[in-house]
Amino acid sequence: MLHSLRPSQFVPERLVWTRSKCPECDRQFVIAAGFMSLAHYCELETGEIKQGLMCFCSTSCLLHWQPSMLGLMH
Repeated sequence: MLHSLRPSQFVPERLVWTRSKCPECDRQFVIAAGFMSLAHYCELETGEIKQGLMCFCSTSCLLHWQPSMLGLMH
């Protein structure tokens, strides 16, 4: 799995200091302080499982997020 404790490796410099909402816990955080990972997600409009870079507020939220998506992929 692709992941980084340095979101600046994947996010343009001008966006690193913006705020984002964690997809797992809905907490607001600054992207530079988050955890970037290649993750699977379900697109709400189509129900299709996709993958892409996602930014989480912590590694704990990533670890909670991924198993919930694995059930949808099987």
